Amino acid sequence: MEEITFLGTGWSDDYGVSVAINYDKLQAAIADGKLEVNKYGDVRIRVQKLKEANSKSKATHYVAVPKPKPESPF
Repeated sequence: MEEITFLGTGWSDDYGVSVAINYDKLQAAIADGKLEVNKYGDVRIRVQKLKEANSKSKATHYVAVPKPKPESPF
Protein backbone atom coordinates (compact mmCIF):
# COMPACT_ATOMS: atom_id res chain seq x y z
CA MET A 1 0.00 0.00 0.00
CA GLU A 2 1.33 3.40 -0.95
CA GLU A 3 1.99 6.02 1.67
CA ILE A 4 -0.10 9.18 1.35
CA THR A 5 1.77 12.49 1.47
CA PHE A 6 -0.58 14.92 3.21
CA LEU A 7 -0.30 18.59 2.30
CA GLY A 8 -3.21 20.15 4.19
CA THR A 9 -6.87 20.07 5.10
CA GLY A 10 -10.20 21.39 3.86
CA TRP A 11 -13.58 22.40 5.24
CA SER A 12 -16.81 22.23 3.27
CA ASP A 13 -19.68 24.68 3.60
CA ASP A 14 -22.72 25.66 1.56
CA TYR A 15 -20.57 27.30 -1.11
CA GLY A 16 -17.71 24.84 -1.64
CA VAL A 17 -14.52 23.72 0.05
CA SER A 18 -11.97 26.00 1.72
CA VAL A 19 -8.48 24.51 1.62
CA ALA A 20 -5.38 25.18 3.73
CA ILE A 21 -2.10 23.86 2.31
CA ASN A 22 1.11 23.77 4.34
CA TYR A 23 3.65 25.73 2.30
CA ASP A 24 6.69 23.82 3.63
CA LYS A 25 5.10 20.42 2.85
CA LEU A 26 4.18 21.64 -0.64
CA GLN A 27 7.73 22.88 -1.31
CA ALA A 28 9.20 19.61 0.04
CA ALA A 29 6.91 17.51 -2.19
CA ILE A 30 8.01 19.53 -5.23
CA ALA A 31 11.69 19.27 -4.26
CA ASP A 32 11.38 15.49 -3.69
CA GLY A 33 9.79 15.04 -7.11
CA LYS A 34 6.46 13.84 -5.69
CA LEU A 35 4.72 16.81 -7.34
CA GLU A 36 5.48 18.05 -10.83
CA VAL A 37 5.19 21.67 -11.90
CA ASN A 38 3.95 21.87 -15.50
CA LYS A 39 5.07 24.39 -18.11
CA TYR A 40 2.36 26.81 -16.91
CA GLY A 41 3.52 26.68 -13.27
CA ASP A 42 0.56 24.52 -12.17
CA VAL A 43 0.80 21.72 -9.62
CA ARG A 44 -1.79 18.93 -9.53
CA ILE A 45 -3.00 18.02 -6.01
CA ARG A 46 -5.71 15.72 -4.68
CA VAL A 47 -8.55 16.92 -2.43
CA GLN A 48 -10.52 14.04 -0.97
CA LYS A 49 -13.43 13.86 1.44
CA LEU A 50 -12.81 12.28 4.84
CA LYS A 51 -15.10 9.45 5.95
CA GLU A 52 -15.82 11.42 9.14
CA ALA A 53 -15.09 15.04 9.99
CA ASN A 54 -12.03 15.52 12.18
CA SER A 55 -13.28 15.92 15.74
CA LYS A 56 -10.58 18.44 16.67
CA SER A 57 -10.27 20.68 13.59
CA LYS A 58 -13.70 19.91 12.06
CA ALA A 59 -11.92 19.35 8.71
CA THR A 60 -14.06 17.46 6.20
CA HIS A 61 -11.42 16.98 3.49
CA TYR A 62 -7.70 16.40 3.16
CA VAL A 63 -5.19 17.61 0.58
CA ALA A 64 -2.51 15.21 -0.62
CA VAL A 65 -0.12 14.34 -3.41
CA PRO A 66 -2.12 12.53 -6.13
CA LYS A 67 -1.66 8.80 -6.46
CA PRO A 68 0.31 7.83 -9.56
CA LYS A 69 -1.77 6.54 -12.44
CA PRO A 70 -1.46 2.78 -12.91
CA GLU A 71 0.66 1.87 -15.90
CA SER A 72 -1.25 0.47 -18.84
CA PRO A 73 -0.40 -3.12 -19.76
CA PHE A 74 -0.73 -2.24 -23.45
